[in-house]
Amino acid sequence: MTILTHEHHGHGEHGHDHEGAVGPHTHLTSVGIDIGSSTSHLMFSQLLIGYPSVLQRKPIVLERNVIARSPILLTPFSGDWHIEAEPLRELVDETFQAAGLSREEIDTGAVIITGEAARRDNAQKIAELFSDEAGRFVCATAGPTLETIMAAHGSGAVLHSRDQGITLLNIDVGGGTTKISLIVNGKIRATTAVNIGARLIAHDSTNIIVRLEKAGRRFLSDLGQNLDLGQNISNDLKARLADRMASGLFDALTTGTGPWAEFFITGAATLGELPSIDGVLFSGGVSEYIYSRETQAFGDLGPELGRAIRHEAERRTFNILDAGEGIRATVIGASQYTVQLSGETIFIPESMTLPARNLRVFVAESDWQAPVLEKTAVAVARTLGERDPEVRGAPFVLAFSTPPFTGYGAVQEMARGIDRALENLPADDRPVALVFVHNIGQVVGGMLSSKWNMPCIDEVSLSELDFIDIGEVVESEGFVPVVIKSLTFGV
Repeated sequence: MTILTHEHHGHGEHGHDHEGAVGPHTHLTSVGIDIGSSTSHLMFSQLLIGYPSVLQRKPIVLERNVIARSPILLTPFSGDWHIEAEPLRELVDETFQAAGLSREEIDTGAVIITGEAARRDNAQKIAELFSDEAGRFVCATAGPTLETIMAAHGSGAVLHSRDQGITLLNIDVGGGTTKISLIVNGKIRATTAVNIGARLIAHDSTNIIVRLEKAGRRFLSDLGQNLDLGQNISNDLKARLADRMASGLFDALTTGTGPWAEFFITGAATLGELPSIDGVLFSGGVSEYIYSRETQAFGDLGPELGRAIRHEAERRTFNILDAGEGIRATVIGASQYTVQLSGETIFIPESMTLPARNLRVFVAESDWQAPVLEKTAVAVARTLGERDPEVRGAPFVLAFSTPPFTGYGAVQEMARGIDRALENLPADDRPVALVFVHNIGQVVGGMLSSKWNMPCIDEVSLSELDFIDIGEVVESEGFVPVVIKSLTFGV
């Protein structure tokens, strides 16, 4: 059985009552920093961590209350399209001051760079600049898949789907990209991302083009236009561009094909044939226009694109549901500390140096139905093959989501399937550790040790939104502490 502990902080508040919950609770102060294609902003939250019942001994987020929100800053880029650090630093400092908080009062947090900003050469250095303290903040350069997952949770779409038992689409329309997730009964079943965004073309106050992305040029070409930087873009052409983007978006949703090559950022339409959709929730900066919460223009296609997407959704009879969060969907999740202690049936190679910190988690779903070897190999290859290019090469762990195992014969077949999948991968694409929900780490690790010498940790439950630290083996006990830093979206 997994032993769970809870890390208390000196300034945390304890003993808070929560209906239906039991045991000690702690308030943690969390900050999220989102640096995106168009905008950058911060959000401070207070998280109530505790146990929901005597039967569930895993601490979770019971409540999340927003303490403060920063102003929205247009993400500053230099002439060579590197992210400028100083304006972002000023935004962070001013927001801390306005919230009445110091760095020392922050328990946890996340720095996320998304969209076109994630593709800049200095993106990871910017993330690390604001991480404040290694191992304390999650620092992630988010590719489209992770960004899509964060938006689906942060917008409230996953929670609404789960509570209502319905099938939803979350469409997150930003400055450089649009992320789409299919959510069934609270589970994200498929995601994709497309080259649609408000700042594919940006202009000054006189409509002179000052920013023109490759996808923006492609949409202009669709309309028989060949504009360039420094030229004027008319209001009529902006509206026509927005209409073309909106129709391309919904054509892709309904047919699974794009209007031109490279329309899908993820390489292909991965949503598959859509089931019956109960509703669609929009998030991202453009959603503020879709829901008429914003009227001011910011030198891009935001107002026109918002109107066009809403009109197209209504024309195609999609049921538009209100989203709790729009432009701030990806910043809602800061991070939460949950400390788990692994089981005692783990495998740690003598050559492994611990602790290991800030390891991104990827999850492979498998079961124990024959043929286990072949199905495991396929699941591992699929999970690792779907990783965004932005995260390739960084250390990570591979976690397995499985039902309770039916016997160690099946576990041995799983180990052989993992071995087969790893053989076909370059060294940089192999995980640094394997994590299992059930107590099978020692068996799998023993079988793989002669070739891979890879740590295998068990009785720890992870999700695709987690980053983990693996601590040193507890002397004479045979288990390791695992700090799980999850992007949190409430309950």
